Amino acid sequence: MAEPARAAAGRRDSIRKTLLIYLGALSLIGAALLFLAARSYGRAAADRSYDHLLISSALSIADSVALVDGQWQVDLPYAALDLLAMAPEDRVFYRVSSRGAGAGDGPTITGYADLPAPPSPPRDGQPRLFDAVYRGENTRFVAVSRWVAGPASQGQAIVQVGQTRRAREALADDMVLRALVAIVALSLAALALVWIGVYRALRPLQRLERELSERDPSDLRPVAREVPAELDQTVESLNRFMGRLAASNETLRAFMGEAAHQMRTPLAALRAQAQLALDEDDPAEQRRSLETIERNASHMSRLLNQLLSDASAIHRGHLQQFETVDLAELLHQAIFEAVPQSGPRPDLHLAATSEPLRVRGDALLLREAIKNLIDNALKHGRAPLQIALTAAGEGAAAAATGPTAVLTIADHGPGIAPADAQTVFERFARGRDAAAGGAGLGLAIVKRIVESHGGAIDLSNRVGGGLVVTLRLPRTLV
Repeated sequence: MAEPARAAAGRRDSIRKTLLIYLGALSLIGAALLFLAARSYGRAAADRSYDHLLISSALSIADSVALVDGQWQVDLPYAALDLLAMAPEDRVFYRVSSRGAGAGDGPTITGYADLPAPPSPPRDGQPRLFDAVYRGENTRFVAVSRWVAGPASQGQAIVQVGQTRRAREALADDMVLRALVAIVALSLAALALVWIGVYRALRPLQRLERELSERDPSDLRPVAREVPAELDQTVESLNRFMGRLAASNETLRAFMGEAAHQMRTPLAALRAQAQLALDEDDPAEQRRSLETIERNASHMSRLLNQLLSDASAIHRGHLQQFETVDLAELLHQAIFEAVPQSGPRPDLHLAATSEPLRVRGDALLLREAIKNLIDNALKHGRAPLQIALTAAGEGAAAAATGPTAVLTIADHGPGIAPADAQTVFERFARGRDAAAGGAGLGLAIVKRIVESHGGAIDLSNRVGGGLVVTLRLPRTLV
């Protein structure tokens, strides 16, 4: 089992890993976009620089074209081509051709006659730039047109100049390389900042983990350390959980201490009576000792049963696994379990509504609470026993108090002293006039169950003698 557990632990998601992956991926995507933008800008910048020289050369050549006696003359300014020749790895090509007015293309006046024609004829004064493959190399061309007028005639000259793209591509690559170095440096800096940011963002969790791991197992104090706003709800939930756990532990410690104290006395009595019976030679005295042992054992059995009921009430009350139950049905079940089925049956009067009274709660705990109340009334009160179950908070009253189910159990016993009205709800506490044999847990269990269901219980003396126990529980109308 350990190997699968370790394998599962190794597959768990890591916040640090997730943040680093996503932020690192974002940084890499940003670096890639910057690289593409730098490459595009480098090529555009190189084209702009060399296109300016290309256009200047073409215009300079166009200014040297003249029409004399109907003949084209070109005084080629080699300085214009020398500007392009500053890039020794490139080759430069040119052509000057003519176009008569209204006529088709004229012959090549000078230059390379096989240069590729522009996609569309250039307009006068507007250079036409285009790319083409010439003699196996990518070449950048510009074409300009110029109207030339002579003494007796006029015509249109087309000047086309081309330059291979080696120098401009080398310039673009150099610019991209410089930008790439900066991008790599920025990317590494960004990744370092991401790593530092993730580390600093998770450091409060590490401090919180270290603080909790250094605590004693019994230290359930709320976490008072300052945490980022995103961890407020987590720490509040943790503090609430530790508060519930501390309350549960405290209840358990008190329960165990009181249970040990209550069990110690009957156990000591059992041992003393057993030792006395062993030392007694008179059969009559031995029988009395055994009867005493039996009574103490019965008392201890009742105490153990009530301790188990109290522990169950504590546990199930903390679980809060409630569902919609019919209180009238639970009342009938509790009466059946609490009233002896053999021997004389006690005088009991039941008045319950015929309508279902639904409440949200634990059916086992509610039935145990009602059974304890009936058992207390049968043991400590006198017949007749009157039980009533009614609905309260109907109509306009429901808006103020909410719908409520009210259960009353009244007997004709001695009632309860005013001083005992609240102390009897404490564990192992018994009224001053209570009959012997009780453990003092019944009403404490009932109070804990009722309060865990959002209800209330109170005791009052009835006129003419007797005790009235009133139990109120929130009722659901669904």
